[in-house]
Amino acid sequence: MIRKIKEFLKKLISFEKCPQKLALSFCMGSYIAFSPFLFFHTAMIFAFSWLFRLNTAVTFATAYFVNNPISMTAVYTADYAFGSWLFYDMLGINLRLYDPCWVQYLNHIFEKKIGIALPCFWSFMIGGNILAITISVILYPIMKTVFSRMARI
Repeated sequence: MIRKIKEFLKKLISFEKCPQKLALSFCMGSYIAFSPFLFFHTAMIFAFSWLFRLNTAVTFATAYFVNNPISMTAVYTADYAFGSWLFYDMLGINLRLYDPCWVQYLNHIFEKKIGIALPCFWSFMIGGNILAITISVILYPIMKTVFSRMARI
């Protein structure tokens, strides 16, 4: 498996010579994978690839390798859990008070009929974006080093 990944990376580097561009494409793909904008990931891939002149194949592969039907529940749960931890536990801010009217209405119905509340909209949206940006920023120097080393081989 590791041999196949190395072969894939070598092929990728043979097409795209710039390790910085590959690393940026990879990090943008990871941002898109963790972003909470459901149903817009493919549009974001093409828009970001065009806007920032990224390698579309790397961005696409990364985004859908990380966030796919098997892992999407874990990714979105991590987005919400991070936002909830950051705002409720660390900062003491109850974002549920600032949920849009339609979310508050649905929360009221779900709590009354089922006994559970829907997750906080803003914890998911803001927490997901902060988590996505953090992961992307942390991954950039790592992936730049990986692609630079692979280019030398």
